[in-house]
Amino acid sequence: MKLRRTNIHATGLAWLVCLCGFLPWLIAVPAQAAESSVVLMYHRFDNDKHPATSLSLKKFEAHIKELKSGAYTVLALPDLIDALEAKKNLPDKSVVITIDDAYLSVQTHAWPLLKKAALPFTLFVTTQPVDMDQPGYMSWGQLKEMANSGVTFGAKAHSLARLATQDKNAIKIEVKAAARLLREKLGVKPVLFSFPYGIASLETQKIVRDAGYKAAFGQHSGVLHRVTDRYFLPRFSLNDAYGDIARFRTLVNAQPLPGFDVTPKNPMLTVKNNPPLFGFSVFPTVANIGNLACYHSHFGKLTLQLLGKSRVEIRFKEPFAKGRSRINCTMPGTNGRWRWFGMQYYMPGD
Repeated sequence: MKLRRTNIHATGLAWLVCLCGFLPWLIAVPAQAAESSVVLMYHRFDNDKHPATSLSLKKFEAHIKELKSGAYTVLALPDLIDALEAKKNLPDKSVVITIDDAYLSVQTHAWPLLKKAALPFTLFVTTQPVDMDQPGYMSWGQLKEMANSGVTFGAKAHSLARLATQDKNAIKIEVKAAARLLREKLGVKPVLFSFPYGIASLETQKIVRDAGYKAAFGQHSGVLHRVTDRYFLPRFSLNDAYGDIARFRTLVNAQPLPGFDVTPKNPMLTVKNNPPLFGFSVFPTVANIGNLACYHSHFGKLTLQLLGKSRVEIRFKEPFAKGRSRINCTMPGTNGRWRWFGMQYYMPGD
């Protein structure tokens, strides 16, 4: 398999706390072999009414300019997943672009810029609002035009419900309905999935896997690595509050902090395991693990317990609040870059 890619350059600093391309050709870029990739996540564009999920065109244009500037390889998401499955090395500074929900501004604002820049991307579609002609979303005709141009589509369930909080049969219906509509309306069979709100559970992951999807994404930050759970992959979210060019350069230059043996494995918490006994292991080859710092979205900086040279444990004194909680762990990498591992948990009831 040959990876489709486009040349690109950047630098990065600081931590602060997004699929298949439409162009099959690539511009060669000298790169080191790697086992990781940064995945970017966008939603809306130039929509002041929804600042939490929107990015201005000025900032998006700056992102594209950075990606086209020299030292990155922008991959189509299917190529990334295929390379991971085949255990093939990836170019260093690999980047993937994803967009969620199929808002109208993707078609009117983002797609023309991405097409002009010859950058591949994947669009995860929430199919119910599209099928109901809900204002602010693209139509099936507009999505079909994008599909005919080579844009890759993934599924993001059928409705906007918190998928993982539903019962097993309801989850299956949501997943199957989304795939059926994408197949009937666009003639594509989705093999990539995005969990609504990034909320997942082991049961939901199994249902998605059994439905034939190759990979599924959350909405937690981190660099995707070969050892990362294929059905709860991280993405960096970009919006107006966290989309300035300095932060963007930090993200696209981020290196993996390969976390495995994550506990608890289930991203869905219960009263019995809240607060969770959180921990993860890293490769012993990751040097200077003592420089690691972890942060919780509600509690701030956390106290770490390092077991040997490769195990990180965190004990929380208070239970997580209802809703989503994110943990971000970062440390200096090489050449001024930052290693990054993240996880999201969800406590039902919000």
